[in-house]
Amino acid sequence: MTCRTIEAQLPNFSVDIESVSQRALTKPVDQVISISGNSGANGYSGADGTSGFSGCDGGIGGCGTRGGDGSGGLDGQSGHPGTNAQHALIWLNGTVDYLNMQVQTFQTLNNPYNYSPGIDWNLAQSLSNINYSFQLDKSNGIILVKAVGGNGGDGGRGGVGGGGGCGGDGGRGDDGTDGYNSYDEGASGGCGGSGGNGGNGGCGGNGGNGGRGGDGGDAGAGGHIQVRSADPRLFMLIEPDCRAGEKGRGGHGRSGGSGGIGGAGGSGGRGGRGGHGGPGGASGSDGMSGSSGSCGMSGYAGSDGSHGRDGRPASHGSIQYAVIDISGNILETGPDKYHASVGGYTITDENNDGIYEPDSNFFITSVKWANNGALTMPSGCILSFPSTKYITNDAEDVSVLPGIHINQVLVDSHQFKCHLDGPHSLSINRPYKQPVKITSEIRLLNRLFSGSQVSASFSCQYPIQITKIDIPTFLGPNERATVTVSFTNISGRSYGACSDSAGSIECIFSTHSLLKILPANGEYFYEIKSDGYGYYKINEEIASRKTKHIKFEMILEGDAVHQYYEHLFWNIDLLLRDKLIEKHSNNIRVVPTFQPNIRTDVLLVTNSQVGRAEFLAYQNLFQLFQYSSQTWDIERYGAFHNPEIKWLNTTDLIIFIYSNPESTFNTIKSRLFLEHMKSSENAGFICIGAGLPDDFDFALFDYYNLQFIDIKQKTKSEATNHLWSGFGFSRPSNQQLIVKANTFRTDYEKQDDHRFLYQVVYDDTANADAAGCMTVVYGAKYVYKSTLDSQVGNRVIMTPSNNPLLTSSKLPSILQGQQSNVNSSQDIIQKEIDLNSQFGRLLCAILFYQGFEKSHMIISERRELANYIFTTGSRILNFNQILTSLAMSIIEREYDRQALEFQSSQRLVNQIAIVIKKENNQVDARVIHKNDWFYLLIQSLYEYIDSKFWSSFPWCGCTTKAKQRHKLQQILDDLLALTSNDIPKNKEIQREVQILRLQKLANLKFPAADKREICARPIEEIRAWQLEQKIEGITSTSAVALEKY
Repeated sequence: MTCRTIEAQLPNFSVDIESVSQRALTKPVDQVISISGNSGANGYSGADGTSGFSGCDGGIGGCGTRGGDGSGGLDGQSGHPGTNAQHALIWLNGTVDYLNMQVQTFQTLNNPYNYSPGIDWNLAQSLSNINYSFQLDKSNGIILVKAVGGNGGDGGRGGVGGGGGCGGDGGRGDDGTDGYNSYDEGASGGCGGSGGNGGNGGCGGNGGNGGRGGDGGDAGAGGHIQVRSADPRLFMLIEPDCRAGEKGRGGHGRSGGSGGIGGAGGSGGRGGRGGHGGPGGASGSDGMSGSSGSCGMSGYAGSDGSHGRDGRPASHGSIQYAVIDISGNILETGPDKYHASVGGYTITDENNDGIYEPDSNFFITSVKWANNGALTMPSGCILSFPSTKYITNDAEDVSVLPGIHINQVLVDSHQFKCHLDGPHSLSINRPYKQPVKITSEIRLLNRLFSGSQVSASFSCQYPIQITKIDIPTFLGPNERATVTVSFTNISGRSYGACSDSAGSIECIFSTHSLLKILPANGEYFYEIKSDGYGYYKINEEIASRKTKHIKFEMILEGDAVHQYYEHLFWNIDLLLRDKLIEKHSNNIRVVPTFQPNIRTDVLLVTNSQVGRAEFLAYQNLFQLFQYSSQTWDIERYGAFHNPEIKWLNTTDLIIFIYSNPESTFNTIKSRLFLEHMKSSENAGFICIGAGLPDDFDFALFDYYNLQFIDIKQKTKSEATNHLWSGFGFSRPSNQQLIVKANTFRTDYEKQDDHRFLYQVVYDDTANADAAGCMTVVYGAKYVYKSTLDSQVGNRVIMTPSNNPLLTSSKLPSILQGQQSNVNSSQDIIQKEIDLNSQFGRLLCAILFYQGFEKSHMIISERRELANYIFTTGSRILNFNQILTSLAMSIIEREYDRQALEFQSSQRLVNQIAIVIKKENNQVDARVIHKNDWFYLLIQSLYEYIDSKFWSSFPWCGCTTKAKQRHKLQQILDDLLALTSNDIPKNKEIQREVQILRLQKLANLKFPAADKREICARPIEEIRAWQLEQKIEGITSTSAVALEKY
């Protein structure tokens, strides 16, 4: 038998008043009866003292008077004491439906701080006797009897002492008398008298003392309660709270007043002036000024008031439960009631396999329980396991427990039957597994014993689970596949076909109508019924903890050629005892196989994100250009190369859907890419997705071979050209090293008229041995020359986008329903293309790939695309403007690259000449109107040349910009020579033609033809790339030099 034992430690219920009262507060309350004491009022705060008066200023030569003292702050009032709770004797009679409760209260004792542990109820003086009636049958709450002592009031805060008054200032001294004047011949004048001294300043008054904080009030004592009943079950309906009140806190003393500032001393009097002498006599000397008086002393600060003391605590009351007989005689008492607690139980599943299945039963037995309270527990307690969210139990499935003594432990013999509910919904693509929990409960009079709740957690699940399904995610038409389903018996019993089987097992495989399940052979043992599904009945034993593998064979019908990239569903159902318990669903994508013996215009490189709608969008795009196409799927082949299947020379244009991390440039072999681009003049590569232009560096630069223009340059690079000068031992930042290395390539690009892109690979490791005080030496720099020139680079195009799918933005066509029709062709019914959409941008990239001459054929052959309009924001363009934009972007790209020969632009002029010649052969005279592409191109060039006027200063032709502007004028003259019509500059449409730049309108990048401001890499990035490409060795001597660094 498989069972599980749950064990729990019995709780320890303390019977002290604090613990018993706190437990009472955790229970739901139905009614409250209060005989608690009253809390004392808080004491009032003392008034602040008044400030002392200022002293009077002294008279002439007199002293200032002393400032008055501040008065002291008043003491805070003491808090009032809390009163004691009353005592009560409570009798309980009746039933839970109609409870009679008699409460007789008694006078409190005089000394709340020295309570006795009980009270002699016979000697106590009764105050009141009140009867209460309660109907508690519909409640699970208790009656809370509060006999809590009152809280002491907090002491009042003391007052702030008053500040001392300022002392009076001293008086000014008297002025001295003037000396007498002499009138006699030669007699001297009298001397002036001395000035009087200034008076001293008065002393400042002393600050008043701060008031003392009031004392806190004393706490009131808790009451004594005894609960009596002849039916001890009624004790479940009451909970007393007999704690003492909280003592009051002493008030804070306040600060003393500040001392008054002493008065300033008076200034001394002025000395008298000397008298005038007689004729020929000297004048008398002036008298001396009096000295200033001294400043008065500042008063003393008052003392801070002391804090009041806290009130005195009181004693808790007491609680006592008493069981009485019908005559009122006490049979048993205790400081707390009884408590029922569960100590564990045993769980057994229905079929003894150790698995708790949905929609099955399990059993609970051997419930160990105890009374760890302070009274004998009466009989009648109800033990149960209530229903939960996932478990349904019969409400009548309970056990009525017998009476039990204190600390006695019993084991209940009842067997509880619990039912695990079935899942609300079928589990999809994973086994059903639901955590569940069952909890025991013991109640008396519908009141819960908290210690009786013991929970058991386990998982509800099926014993048979699908652990793995091996099925392809894609198939091609007429392609076969084997489906392997693995499932495990996680239980402790055997399943399948055997004598002691716990149940039968069956697996049903169903698919889309295009996915046909093939008949079983000697290796497979399933049956295909009339519905076309495969039924696999397990006819053998699957032992405990064992895994079984079964297989189905299927084929994708040939008609799936009309549903390329459609997702076809499949389902695998697992049945246990003929009941569906687990379902797995997914799709198989219809992916064509690549045909190397067929040559097409386009090879579309897809990945697992490409669905039917996306595929149809590309088919519509190719239809506009009348392109044939086939696909190479990265999910099928794992990369864009395969040793057994060769795509090289099977197509002109490759469109690569870049979906990181599913299909990135890492899936392309660089040498294979270069072989394709050099295979013909029509070879092209367009990437749409999140890649960056410099991601193409793996193909543009031959990282296997270092290149130098000559030995002299190589020696210079390795020896001296990679220095950093600075003060002391400073080091450059990574960005500074990149900038320094980048400047090294500019001369090389000028020598080739910027037809090739150059990159510098530098070693950023400092050479400590060669460093000086002002110089840091790094490893050598190596110059790489791009393997593709700008002519070929015009056919390597990127359409940057975070989401590469055409269906992620506005499409110009409404695609057919993927389910209702199997035709892949689709007419464009909406004659508008948004240049900001992925569809519109990719279309512009294809126009660039074709070049001007082929793109013009859309007009000359009157193809459907020529009638479309193209929108970008609020602007609307026709195909003539798109063609003009194409030509202008070719010219502008060469100008930005600082080319002087404009080879691509000259080739463009030659193509235009061929186009015009063909048009002239078809009609007598070519009419040029303002909406004609040729007219718009001439006007665009007029405007573009004018815009370069100031940047080409000085106009003598010695600067690069001046030479470029001169070349632009030559291109314009060559174009004007192609027609006999006079096309003057039209300034009215200059603003119109400024925007005609298709590369900018569609936000396209040309990694090998665009100007690069920075083209430098540290050597560590190259080594990382070599590791990715799994380079085991480099044979060239230059490469050996690279590895050396």
